[in-house]
This record gives sequence, structure tokens and C-alpha cells, in this order.
Amino acid sequence: MTVQRRLRFAVFMLCFTGLFVGVLYYVHSAFIASWNEKQLRQLAIDTLTRTELAIDSATMKMSDVIVNRSTSCATVDPMVMTKALYGSSIMKNMRLETKDGVCWSYDEKNEALEQSIANAKHNRTNSPGYSLFSLHFPGWKGLGVRWQYSEEGNIVEVLATSGLLFEILPADLRDSALIHLTLQDGTSFASYSPQKKWYTDGIELVNFDEQSERYPIKFGLKVDAAALARWNQEISLQSAAIASAVGLGFGILAARGMVRNASILDELDRALSRGQIQPYFQPIFDLEDRKLLGFEMLARWIKPDGTMIPPLAFIPLAESSGRIDRLTMELLRQTGDQLGGLLQAQAQLKLTFNVTPDQYLAENFVDTLISNTARFNLPHRALVVEVTERQAIADKTRAAIVTGKLNDAGMRVAIDDAGTGHNGLSAIHALGANYLKIDKFFIDGVTLDRKSSELVEMLAGLATKFRDDRRRRGDRDGRADNRAAAAGHQGGTGVCLFPPGTGIDDPRHGDERSNHSHTEKQEPCLFPHECLTRLRRGKSPG
Repeated sequence: MTVQRRLRFAVFMLCFTGLFVGVLYYVHSAFIASWNEKQLRQLAIDTLTRTELAIDSATMKMSDVIVNRSTSCATVDPMVMTKALYGSSIMKNMRLETKDGVCWSYDEKNEALEQSIANAKHNRTNSPGYSLFSLHFPGWKGLGVRWQYSEEGNIVEVLATSGLLFEILPADLRDSALIHLTLQDGTSFASYSPQKKWYTDGIELVNFDEQSERYPIKFGLKVDAAALARWNQEISLQSAAIASAVGLGFGILAARGMVRNASILDELDRALSRGQIQPYFQPIFDLEDRKLLGFEMLARWIKPDGTMIPPLAFIPLAESSGRIDRLTMELLRQTGDQLGGLLQAQAQLKLTFNVTPDQYLAENFVDTLISNTARFNLPHRALVVEVTERQAIADKTRAAIVTGKLNDAGMRVAIDDAGTGHNGLSAIHALGANYLKIDKFFIDGVTLDRKSSELVEMLAGLATKFRDDRRRRGDRDGRADNRAAAAGHQGGTGVCLFPPGTGIDDPRHGDERSNHSHTEKQEPCLFPHECLTRLRRGKSPG
């Protein structure tokens, strides 16, 4: 791994580690905040439930005292009233009022309590005859539960409600919260406030309110938002260490994914950007007089160390990954730089290049090709577009339209490897091409196999009837050339048939080629640009 890649890896690792830890902290904080809110809402519900149970208990105790509608202070048993208060810390006293007078469970005189009951505002409940009211006198708050059991008689139970709020708040919130239990009329019968002075002016408060469905009572809690945000948010050193370790592991894995080893697609993109994929040119010659007719543009990937990668290793990849258009235009650009002047000067020369059926049928193929080749200094009259055989021509009607537009622009169209793959008779019929290019599979068997010879003659006959030129490729000796020429084929590509002294040497073998006759040479002739410059000065093959 280079220093640059190591640095990139470290940066990505730190970024993803920080991102993971940050997201984890955010999720943790959000979860705790949600959990805290749930706890406080449950606290409100629980407090209301305890208050309702206290009121229920008071009504049952009053029922124990009031035997019938005629019960009065004269007939009631004082011990029953006193016993009704036993066993409950919330029940403070019981007061019975009838036409005979007023009596208490305890005879203690409490004028403040009497006055509070006399001035009370009653809040009716769902049960007929029952009402609730708040009780106030200096230093004390309570709740009165009143039952009007007859026209002239009522009984009141006094509840000491301060115990309902005793230490119900978490310790971390006791200095930053206010609690009130209120009736429907807004009067409070129990409350909590911090022991130290707490000023709420300018402080953001979060409210938690709950309303009883059975009684006209309401629970209200106000909490300092800052204190609530800090509650339960402390993270232990052990948890922080575990989160950091997991985050580091995630950061390493993510960084490996970002700074991965270069894939073949990455290498292909770099090769296209750096001009490492270069055009090589295969000659097209007349089968009868060996005159040069033009060149077929082929692609070769030349790595910085001089290694040549064959097209089968990257052309299918470029097609499947959507890079074939970029590759084609890059090769045409380089070709324009290298051969544009030659093609402009020698009108008889043609330049053929391959496109896939998908490229051929693309919406802007013709316009893009026309504009780019003009910019690349490639004359349209010299260009021949070869449609390859690896894909089917999906829309034959459109294909014929594209062929017509290219012909109108001065270009010609060829069917590559006619008779093989998807370039069968239907493609020949639909495309309306100017040239048929017969594959070496048939040419190799011309002198050996009668069927191959007849197939070649058949394709030549078709081309003659369609008034197309014929091109063939792949000869291994001179005999197939003669047979192909006799069959009516006009041009051929693919092997070195130039005798010594033509001025063109195979770049892979240097000057060794001059020691071999053209019938001994069995490899395709591929000329880079530097070889073609010698062609301009030398004698034309033939």
C-alpha cells in the first residue's frame, strides 16, 4: 500500500469511526430521552391512580359509617367513625353534619379546617351525591371527599394528600421540578416544590400532564428542560470503551471498502483517462492487385510496463459497464490525430471501426458520431461503421433508418463477421449495409471444405445482388485469397501478405520480417501509428 493510500485509509478510518460513534451517541441519547419521558408519564399515571384509590377508600369508609339515610350525630357510633380512619395514613378525619349538628371522629377543635370546609367549592364526580373540594389552611393542604347521603345529612372525609407526592421524583430531578394535584376548578390539593428556592423565569420547562377519567382531578409536572436532558445520560467508561472499540472496527471495515484494491473497472477508467488504450490498424487490401484500400481500427491496451492486453480482456467489460461509447470515441480521437491527414489526402482509403448493435440503435448515435468525427479531423467519406455480431439487432426498422442517416452523411456501414453470431441473414436483410465482412471461420475452410466454399460463394452472391462490397478476413496462405477473389470478394484483412521491401514492418518483430515471405507469415498485421508513417513514405503494398 502506497503512502498516499495509507493516508487515505487513515483519514477514512477516523471519519467512519467518528461517524459511527457519533451516530451511536445520538441513538443512545434519543433512546434515553424517550425512556425518560416514558418514565415521567408513567409517574403521572401512577400518582393519579394512587389518588383515585385514596378517594375510593374514603367513599367505602363513609359507607361503613352511614348505615341508612336517617343516620345522624345522635345515632352514629363514634367508635365506628374513629375505626374507619385506622389503617390509612392518608385519612386524617371524618366529619358528619346533620340537622342535629356536627360531629367529628376526633373532637379536636380546628377552626381553620372548619372554615375551609365551609368555604369549599365542590367539584362533582360521576357518582351521584359525591363531590371533591380542596382544603387549605396555613401550612397544610388536603382533599375533602363529601357524600350528600340525604337532604339534611352529609359526611366529609378529610384526606392528607401531601403523602401522595412524597419522594416520587427521581433524585436528579427533585431540585428542578414542580408538581401539582388540582381539581377541575383549578384549586390545588397537593403540591411539591424544591426545598431550595428555584426561579422558573427564563427557564424552559417541559410539561407532563395527566387527567383522571374517573374523578375531576389532574396531575401536572413541570421539569427544567436542561435537567431533563442530563438525566440518565451519563456514559460509563466501560461503555465508552466498548463503543469506541466497535466504532474503530466499523471504521476499519468501511475504510477498506472505500480504499479497496483497484478493480479492473478502475484500471480501465484510468487507462482511458491516460490514453493507454490505443488504436492499432489492420490493413484492408484488394484481393486481386494487393492495393491498400484502408484500415480497420482495433483497440490495444498498452500498460506502462509495455504489456499489451488483448481486446477480449476489456472490450466485453467496457460493453457491459457502459464504457464502450467512451472507449470508441477515445480511439477515434487518437486515430484522428494519427491518420486524419492521411485519410484527408488519400480519398480512396477507408477507416473501419466496430460498434455494438446497442450503440448503433442509441438515440443520439448518428449526431454524436457525425459531430465528433468532424472534430477529430476524420472525413466522413472515409468512415465505415461495422456492426458487431455479439448482440442481436433489437429494432431492425430503426437500424435501417440509422444506416440511411449514416449514408446521407457520407459514411458506410458494414456487417461484421456476416454469417456468424447474430449477424445472420435477417441482419443482412434488415440493416441494408454497404459491406459484408465474412469471418475467418469460413475463409479458413475454403480450400479444405466444400461446405465452407459454398457458404462463401453464397454470401458473395448475396452481396452482389444487394450491390454491396465484400470483405473477408483471416487467410492463412495465398490459396484462400485466390478462391475468395474467384468467388467475387473484393477486399481482405487480417494477415501480412506484403512481400519484403514494402516499407511496412511488423512492429513486434522489428526487421526480422524482411527475412520471411508473405506465405510464411501467419500472424495478423497490426500497425501502430509509427509504422503507418513509414507507409506514407514507402511503396504501397501490391
